[in-house]
Amino acid sequence: MNSSIDLEELLKSRGSYKEAIGLPPRVYNDPDFFDFEIDSVFASEWLCVGREEQVQEIGDYFSAKPAGEPVVVVRNSESEIRAMSSVCPHRGMCVTADLDGIDDQNMLEPTKFLSGNARYFRCPYHWWVFNLDGELTGAPEMKDTDCFVMEDTGLAKIAVEVWNGFIFVNFDENADPLGPSLAKLENAVANYNLDSLKTVDPAVIPDVPFNWKIMIENFMEMYHNSRLHKGIHDWAPSAGVPGAPSSYSDFEPGDGAMFGFNPSLEIDGGFNPTYKALFPPLPNLSEEERQRVVFAFVPPTLLIGMQADSAFWFTVNPTGPETHELSMAYLFPEEVLEIPLFDELLEAAIRGVGYFNRQDIPTNIATQLGLSSRFANRAHYSWQEAVIPQFNSWLVDHYEKSLKGR
Repeated sequence: MNSSIDLEELLKSRGSYKEAIGLPPRVYNDPDFFDFEIDSVFASEWLCVGREEQVQEIGDYFSAKPAGEPVVVVRNSESEIRAMSSVCPHRGMCVTADLDGIDDQNMLEPTKFLSGNARYFRCPYHWWVFNLDGELTGAPEMKDTDCFVMEDTGLAKIAVEVWNGFIFVNFDENADPLGPSLAKLENAVANYNLDSLKTVDPAVIPDVPFNWKIMIENFMEMYHNSRLHKGIHDWAPSAGVPGAPSSYSDFEPGDGAMFGFNPSLEIDGGFNPTYKALFPPLPNLSEEERQRVVFAFVPPTLLIGMQADSAFWFTVNPTGPETHELSMAYLFPEEVLEIPLFDELLEAAIRGVGYFNRQDIPTNIATQLGLSSRFANRAHYSWQEAVIPQFNSWLVDHYEKSLKGR
């Protein structure tokens, strides 16, 4: 057991919004706790790394670094999606590291990683070659090393699962499957047909300067919508609308997602400069579904927002106790991608999100500062942020298992 972590204090954050209090402030900034959290949460959970349509053709691949682990996701020669470590088993070089374009001005910047299409992966360091399943097929000048067995050497395989088009990886080879735990969410959002939607290229923001949990909390709770975002969020008030209050789904043992519904004043609202949907409504939505926004979280990394004309998704990847990498993209029916002026409309949608970001980002940065203060408090919660105690309970369950040796 990690003696520096007080389990009794953590347990006070488990329960509903009526009785639970916030997590101890140190969980948002302490380096030792961050290391503990990576081991207790991210080492054995399903981590979203992208979308299935990012690897549509045989040989298509992309790189990711969930919880700091360099990973490559590829569609192999049998058209199956595979995930494997990008770390060469020879000397630790990352086989998808991008070494082109390095010059005197940026040689000390963090290494970038490649995505694209390939017939094989070749480590740029010593030219060891791996096929699309990660098996070693070539190792120059190793024939005289008697103890070396090529068949026993390859890129480490990582468990992979696809749910509604989202690709997840898990470093625990004995992990329970993800899909069954998401049945409640899947039923609630079935009409959005997430598996058939197509993503635009994700935008990636490195080193966002606040703890990953602050991002989750801000995205999921509706308490701040009518307050911090007064004016630009008035079309979907925090409390909901007459006859249709905002609400969160119950979160029970075995559930793999948290989600809530924020009804809007008018049908087909949208997060953009017009506050109205810019694209045709998703074809299978009911009138009720077209008059609300759904916020969903598949912990610990995937956030999904669903509105009348589209969906949008974020992956939140911790990079340190006070930083994370944020990836964001929109999802549309394939035919919408072909409509005239799609690029201009998408730009308007992104600009609309920018209005919210210009309020959310500095707020979250200031929250990070406040949680590092000697005066930081452990919050009591409103019903409009009841999802945060759900998230805290999920986290505390993982912390407790780790501290008790599972």
